[in-house]
Amino acid sequence: MKIMNPKENLPAFYLLTLFFFCLLLLSPIFGVVYVNKNATGTNNGNSWADAYTTIQAGINDADVADEEVWVVQETYPKAIVMKSGVALYGGFNGTETSRSERNWTTNVTKIDASTARDGLSAYHVVIMDNITTATIDGFTITGGEAIGGGTNDYGGGIFCYSLNETNLITNNTISGNSAYYDGGGIYCDYYSSPEITNNTISGNSTYNYGGGIFCRDSSSPEITNNTISGNFANWGSGIFCNSSSPAITNNTISENSASSYGGGIYCYYSSPEITNNTISGNSAGSYGGGIYCYYNSSPAITNNTISGNSADYGAGGIYCCYSSPEISNNTISGNSVGSYGGGIYCYYNSSPQIKNTIFFNNNKYDIYEYDTSSDPMVIYNDFYGNPNGVYYDEGTTPYTSVVAMDSAIPECSNNIGLDPLFVGDTLSGGSWTAAPVYNSTTFQTILTDSSVAWTTNQHAGRLLNPDTTQNKQFVIVSNTSTTIKVWGNVTSIAHSGDSYKIFDYHLQSTSPCIDAGCLISGLTEDFEGDPRPINGTIQVRGDGSDYDIGADEYNHSVGVNNWILYE
Repeated sequence: MKIMNPKENLPAFYLLTLFFFCLLLLSPIFGVVYVNKNATGTNNGNSWADAYTTIQAGINDADVADEEVWVVQETYPKAIVMKSGVALYGGFNGTETSRSERNWTTNVTKIDASTARDGLSAYHVVIMDNITTATIDGFTITGGEAIGGGTNDYGGGIFCYSLNETNLITNNTISGNSAYYDGGGIYCDYYSSPEITNNTISGNSTYNYGGGIFCRDSSSPEITNNTISGNFANWGSGIFCNSSSPAITNNTISENSASSYGGGIYCYYSSPEITNNTISGNSAGSYGGGIYCYYNSSPAITNNTISGNSADYGAGGIYCCYSSPEISNNTISGNSVGSYGGGIYCYYNSSPQIKNTIFFNNNKYDIYEYDTSSDPMVIYNDFYGNPNGVYYDEGTTPYTSVVAMDSAIPECSNNIGLDPLFVGDTLSGGSWTAAPVYNSTTFQTILTDSSVAWTTNQHAGRLLNPDTTQNKQFVIVSNTSTTIKVWGNVTSIAHSGDSYKIFDYHLQSTSPCIDAGCLISGLTEDFEGDPRPINGTIQVRGDGSDYDIGADEYNHSVGVNNWILYE
């Protein structure tokens, strides 16, 4: 058989080339299934014009390994079931030829299951059951109501069961979901450890455990760079861990409310790594406004800013009951409690190791040791500005100064009682000139001071006390020249005419906390990624290892950086 030589038969060669070129243009992008609720073509998913009109049809058709499903901005009123190997992406306008062209913030793609079950709410908006390498990315997930008995009482937003770490939940807004038992926003059960990253998890609720995220039965997901705000539960309104130890890193956990225990994070038989988070403005009707550690739960709590949380009893900041966490290089500030300890409370065989941590302006006692079975180690910390006292020993003896505490208690040594000199001390406060305005869709409040002239977003990532007659602090999302936007609803706290204060917990260059800490093995970065330690040769009051006290390691070469805000 003679092979055609293009030079001998140019017209045939060009016709053949043109044929394959046209075929390529008419073919869909390999590995992509298209979904557009309003598509009017053949609805086979092969192009934007011929897109499927439901998300589930797109998922069902995705039969190639690692095939992607692209979904156009719209509200899709049906719950979905994910399957292995499928990557589901929202945020398209219907003209894109590359995934990098999408914008999930502008092109809001909503899965609203509030009428999905014959006019009633679906029990779960998204089901991820025993699958691998699945991704859901770029959606608003809302309208789930897990009140149906059995497994239908768990996981109103996303229900995860037996998932390994190859599954990814990212860039989503998970809000307005509820569950009767556990996991209003996300429920992880039976070795479910997906990556949960860059999501906003807000306004979800449950009658029992885990308003935002619930982890049970060896489910230890990586929970990273999320905003977990405005969720409600009886126990553990932000994150609840039951026999699970997730990595909880770089999150904003704010204004979550528990009617009983654990406003921000609740740990039961769990020892997660809690690192580099801002845990602020959370509340508990009973114990543990910020973090509640109970029954053999000894998490590593490192490089966190734990500020402005509140509880009726025990501790506004960290509550320890039969638990001995490692509490290192944190800034624990502005926490309040009705009775016992504003900062940390230790009860019933709880002996945490508390090192390199700043206690600032907490009410009652910074550390409250309730009984003789609890003996926390307290070394190389700074205590300042607490109005009632530094340490309450064994439920009987108060100490109002660091010198007295270190002299009397063998487990306490090398602590200081000096003003930490935060950058926030240099920031001006003011008074509101209008009533705050809350947006129940975004779960954010805008406050106005028309007398100022701020630079746009100069306060993003800092914290705001919207009324200085109380201690609660809220994370600042952004600011204009005269307004500040914060996570959470502060309309019941702040009013026109109230005085406010902006907080920034970076250290000033003359802070006595610089080089005043002790070596913490394995700790190489501070809360925003600066290397730790940095030897500034300013002063050495610690053990000579040049670790700073607090969540911030002062960077002598660049001065103060703005906070990183995880949205």
